[in-house]
Amino acid sequence: MSDDNDAPRKKGRDPILMVGTIVLVVAFVVVIGGYAYGELVTENKGPAQYGDTVKVNYVGSYYGYYIDDNGNADINAAIFDTSLWSVAKYYDNDDLDDKYTFSWEFTKKAENDCNPLETKIGEHKLLIAFENALIGMKPGDTKRITINDEDGYGRVAEANERVWDNDGSEELAYNEQMSVPVFIATFGLTSAPAGMYSDLLHPYGWKCDAVVNSDGSVIVTHKVVVDETYDNDNASMHVTISPGSDGSKFAMSFTFDTKADPAEGGIQLIQFKYEGVTYYITEIDDAANTFTTKRTDERVGMTLYFVITMT
Repeated sequence: MSDDNDAPRKKGRDPILMVGTIVLVVAFVVVIGGYAYGELVTENKGPAQYGDTVKVNYVGSYYGYYIDDNGNADINAAIFDTSLWSVAKYYDNDDLDDKYTFSWEFTKKAENDCNPLETKIGEHKLLIAFENALIGMKPGDTKRITINDEDGYGRVAEANERVWDNDGSEELAYNEQMSVPVFIATFGLTSAPAGMYSDLLHPYGWKCDAVVNSDGSVIVTHKVVVDETYDNDNASMHVTISPGSDGSKFAMSFTFDTKADPAEGGIQLIQFKYEGVTYYITEIDDAANTFTTKRTDERVGMTLYFVITMT
C-alpha cells in the first residue's frame, strides 16, 4: 500500500508566469487595437488645428484672386507665387496662351518644383495671417483670403517712395557716365570687361554704345532721336524724347499701359529702371502729370490675395 505522501503532485500554476502571460496578452490587444484606432483616426482627418502639420496648394496674387467664382482667369490679377504646375507652366511659355498675368518677381518653375506646401501651424515659418487661415480647414477644402500690406510684407517706408515729374524735366546726357555695377545692372549683363560695346538695348527701348575703361568707368552713348517714342521690353512703358536743357542732354516723358484695379483704385505694377536702380510704379496721376515709385521688393506694400486648398 503506497503512502499518499509519496504520490506525485499535480503541478500547480506559477503565479509569476500567469501574470507575465496576462501582461503580454493585454499588450498585444493594446498594440493591435491602437494600430486599428490609429488607422481610423488617420483616415478620419478632421479640421486642422493649431500644432497640426498640413499640406496645402496655393496661388498668391496681387490686385485680386487669380481665378473668379466661375473658374475663369482674372486678367487683372498678377500672380507672384504658386505651388500649382497647372498655373506655373503658363509663365514665360510661348507654346501656351497668355492665360494668366504674372508679377515681375515671379520665379520660373519646373514641374518637379511644384509641390504642396507643408507647414506646422503655429511655427510661424509663413505669414501668420496665412497660417491662421488654415485652422479649421479639412482635406479638399478651398479658401480665399486677403492679407493687407501690414500683415503681409510690410508697408513702403516714406524714404523708399519718390514722386517723379512727367513734364519732360527728367533728363539724361547723350554721353552718360556710370560705374561698371550700374552699367551691368542697366543692361542686364553678367560681367563687363574693358572694351567697346555696340547696340546694347536700353531698358527704355533704344540702342546704346558703350566704352568700359580699365579704371572702372563707363561712358554710355544713347542713340535716341528727338520726337521719337520708344517702348520698353514689355511695352508697358513708352518714352518720348524731346530736346534737353542744353545740347548735351535729352528730356524724357513717359506714358504707361496700366490695368485699373476696381477694389484698390491702383494699377498693376510697372517696373521702372533709372540709373541702374529698379523701381516699381505704384501710382500715376495724370492730372498732376506725375507718377510715384517705390524702391523695394515688389511685394512690399501690396495687398495679397491667396486661393488655398488643403490637400
